[in-house]
Amino acid sequence: MPRIPEETLQQVLAATDIVDVVGRSVKLRRAGTNWVGLCPFHNEKSPSFNVRPSTNSYHCFGCGAGGNAFRFVMEHDGLTFMEAVKRLAEQAGIRIEEEVWDANAEAAAKLRSSLIRVHQEIATWYHQLLMKHPMADAARQYLKSRGISAEVAKRWKLGYAPPNTQPLREWAMKNKIGSGLLIEGGILATSEERGDAYPRFRHRLMFPICNDNGEVIAFSGRVLEADAKVAKYLNSPETPLFSKSKVLFGFDKSKRGISKAGQAIVCEGQIDTLMVYEAGFQNVVAGQGTAFTEFHAKALKRQADEIVLCYDSDNAGYKAAERAFQALAPYGLIVKVAMLPKGEDPDSYIRKEGVEAFGELVKHAKDFVDYQLASVGSRRDLTEMRERIKFAEEMAENVKLFDTPIAKQTTIQRVANSLGISEEIMRKLVTKAEKGSSSRSKKEAGPTTERAGEKLLASQDATALMLCRLALSDPEILLWLREHGEQKVLHELVGTELLSRVWLGDFEPANPDSFNTFLFTLDRDEEAALTQVQHMAPPPGKLVDAQHALQILSLKCLKQQHQRLQTQLKHPNLDPQDVADLQRESLDLYRELTELQKIVAAAARAPV
Repeated sequence: MPRIPEETLQQVLAATDIVDVVGRSVKLRRAGTNWVGLCPFHNEKSPSFNVRPSTNSYHCFGCGAGGNAFRFVMEHDGLTFMEAVKRLAEQAGIRIEEEVWDANAEAAAKLRSSLIRVHQEIATWYHQLLMKHPMADAARQYLKSRGISAEVAKRWKLGYAPPNTQPLREWAMKNKIGSGLLIEGGILATSEERGDAYPRFRHRLMFPICNDNGEVIAFSGRVLEADAKVAKYLNSPETPLFSKSKVLFGFDKSKRGISKAGQAIVCEGQIDTLMVYEAGFQNVVAGQGTAFTEFHAKALKRQADEIVLCYDSDNAGYKAAERAFQALAPYGLIVKVAMLPKGEDPDSYIRKEGVEAFGELVKHAKDFVDYQLASVGSRRDLTEMRERIKFAEEMAENVKLFDTPIAKQTTIQRVANSLGISEEIMRKLVTKAEKGSSSRSKKEAGPTTERAGEKLLASQDATALMLCRLALSDPEILLWLREHGEQKVLHELVGTELLSRVWLGDFEPANPDSFNTFLFTLDRDEEAALTQVQHMAPPPGKLVDAQHALQILSLKCLKQQHQRLQTQLKHPNLDPQDVADLQRESLDLYRELTELQKIVAAAARAPV
């Protein structure tokens, strides 16, 4: 893959404000000289995510995630290292000079770049057809019937896909885009029967699907004939750019509105989403024709605390709302439901009742459990106790998902009172549901894995770790260590791996950006462990304390060497000369050991 000189990486990091980078996705508040917020990589209620401008790094004390600005962009946005560097370099106005040394990675990077370009260009072509070409008249008439103006179509870059192959073939030839790239991006589909490629989207209204940065990465096409015997909506397939389980329609436009409101309105379709947005509710998104996933939940949790589901009021809408609740609630999100009148969707309701009425609907959305209880009467007969208990068991599966004891307890009380059963029965049903869920989770999860770097950090010698922390907190100590320290302790003692990385590391002691660049040369566990060390409170002590720590490590090293000689002397097959040599070496080592013990003891007694 392309290789970027270390000097350039340091330059990019130095020009990047990590508080600004993280703050685009995480709500941060100042805590002294640092910033804290809720971790975007795991579910938490109390902020343990720490951003430190002085070291240009971040670390979560809850899950162990950590690193520099490159690492954050990579893990948060799902980018490769090169993509993260290029994005931050572009934002900083720094030109990247690359040296190619990995053909496979270079090819993957070029493919991704080419696919981004193709999607952008074909989105523009689809849009031009919609706005001007006679063949798109049916699409324009459909938009008119839905109250979607030309201005709205422009803002969302809506398009039209022609009904046959020829227009797309001519466009591709004119723009010198091969069929292989169109197939890779899901624009063309292949037929095993016919053995050729054909446009996946034909005679459809096209909705561009964008990533968080507003780049077109896929499409959703809506059929225009009411009686067509095909899927109403057709999405792009999974590609190197697009995974429907990780993308929310409209999120690139709405994430600021969601963050500002602390609330996200979730609709079922693209038209509902854009019409709600255009009505002034700029905190709205939609899924991609699939159930909510942990990626969707995490993306929304980073911006909001509350989700208002605005689904159709039929049975399918109820089930979709329940699936969404089950995906969102475990992440601490408050899930509510705006109860639309029967037969209405958000778009039709706004057009009939007006913007203010829709706003009131959202404002008075019911908590999901209350919505379930309010809806049950129209779906089943609860006059018999057996049926009420059965429904209570179903409710328990949802109640168990609340992430605090108080939320569970109050919900248990509401459900029990509503169904006319005792709180004790309801509590037992929830406990039973929790045990069943825990058992399933253990079977599915398999062996547990430790957080990144935690196992390595726990394995370090306490004195070596303290010396490592001192060296990272004070450039003078690290410079002394590199110039005067005896490196034999690194080779002899276990638990000195992190100290060794810092001691022998190729970075400038007083340059945080040089250190952050160096971290990227390490294994992920080493990078995570040293980032955590970097975010620990600076240890008390100065150069003299570092010297004392190194003496203790040297003492441990000598003891270990002496013990090894004693073990060798017990070997039954030694000849007299070997015994004499080993005894002499052992005696010399013992004298050195005794002398060092006196020095260490004296240093320990010395006044601070």
